[in-house]
Amino acid sequence: MEAQRRAQGPRARGCPRVVLLQIPLEIVGEVHAAVADETVVITASSDTITIDIPSFRVGLLALRGVGWGKQRSETISRANAVLQLTALSAQFRMAGGTVAMLGSAARPGAVSRILGLAPLEIRLSGLFSLLRSLWR
Repeated sequence: MEAQRRAQGPRARGCPRVVLLQIPLEIVGEVHAAVADETVVITASSDTITIDIPSFRVGLLALRGVGWGKQRSETISRANAVLQLTALSAQFRMAGGTVAMLGSAARPGAVSRILGLAPLEIRLSGLFSLLRSLWR
């Protein structure tokens, strides 16, 4: 009987849900970083970190920089865990629109899951404005 209970795992035995710990941070500041001869501006105000990516090329370089496949997924998940723990959100902007969100305000949907980028929320409106700016 005891072996059967152990095989069922803690959820089946009626163990209480784990309560997630949050340590809220408030960040204020601005950082300029050079990437491929372009400037990425990172600003933080209250509970949101905004990363302004200057071009599609720099955005691709940044995405490739977090690895491929499982490594990319793990990197995104770890960053999300830190943002969730500190009650922060990261907002990625290109061409004046938000293309992705990560952290406490992110709500990943079907597009994120299909692309294998969850828990990163992909914002279609931001992607459309980016594509529109590229075709001008």
